[in-house]
Amino acid sequence: MTDKEKNTDYKKILKNISKNYWAISTVVLAVLLIAVLISGGNSGPTVSAQEAGQSLLSFANAQGAEAGLVSVNDNGQFYEVILSIQEQEVPLYVTKDGESFTQQLIPLTAQVTAPTQEQQAPTPTEVPKSDKPVVELYVMSFCPYGNRAEETMIPVYNLLKDKVDWNINYIVSVSGDTIRSLHGQPETDQNIREVCVKNEYGLDKFWSFISYVNNNCGRDGSCWEAGAVSLELDVNSIQTCLDNQGLELMKTEAQISENAGANGSPTLLINGVGSNSVYQYENPEAYKQAICSAFNIAPTECEGILEGSSSGAATGGSC
Repeated sequence: MTDKEKNTDYKKILKNISKNYWAISTVVLAVLLIAVLISGGNSGPTVSAQEAGQSLLSFANAQGAEAGLVSVNDNGQFYEVILSIQEQEVPLYVTKDGESFTQQLIPLTAQVTAPTQEQQAPTPTEVPKSDKPVVELYVMSFCPYGNRAEETMIPVYNLLKDKVDWNINYIVSVSGDTIRSLHGQPETDQNIREVCVKNEYGLDKFWSFISYVNNNCGRDGSCWEAGAVSLELDVNSIQTCLDNQGLELMKTEAQISENAGANGSPTLLINGVGSNSVYQYENPEAYKQAICSAFNIAPTECEGILEGSSSGAATGGSC
């Protein structure tokens, strides 16, 4: 590849990098991502996890992010650093030399391309109508954007219940016996638990369980057992499901997500067509309207406005 071709590729990456929590990341994150890709990850001596975390924290605050350091974990080639920014926990990955960071880890066996705007927010397309719309929500259990989409969807689920064919799936990758989820092993385990609860107890308990974990357990899911007990779910049964069925369940989830072309959390398909309404977080009315528009004959539940909806709610963002 010539220098001219490389420059062209980098311009495309800069053009297509998505917006993140803090304003500086629209440019700085893109530049540092390119640096990581060019260098292959590390270029100098290895620093400690704590040093890497503190370095990223200092950099973020120097840019006015008002961040706090939540945790640092060693993920092999990178340090996963969790920063708290504007009351949201943001996962970032720092190279072992402490010199660069990126928002997502990109498999080196894959062709290196930045996600396009179309991949993150599908171009609006007319949704075909049906008697019972099929709603597919694809998430990662510890993606903050996916969690916001889940919380926004819950009142819509409670309103429409069995009038809709609900499908909630998880974005993971599986290679042999290895399951990979963007936010590490805690997310992989929670993905499995949530699928186990959905399969064993149905959607009502499932939505209640994920909402409990979202609102009480942080990014490691450490209080999931308390949530299960509060909902009268069998903790041992869920753990047994994780231990004995986890790999096969995640292979199924990975295949379903791949078939749907769901790469970002959250992704919403209604009757097979991507819907940008999923990015209107804290606005369940937007979700409701998108789903209700897919009925041949909308039920009476589609009338009126859902409480707590706001047209000024935050939009955009995905993992």
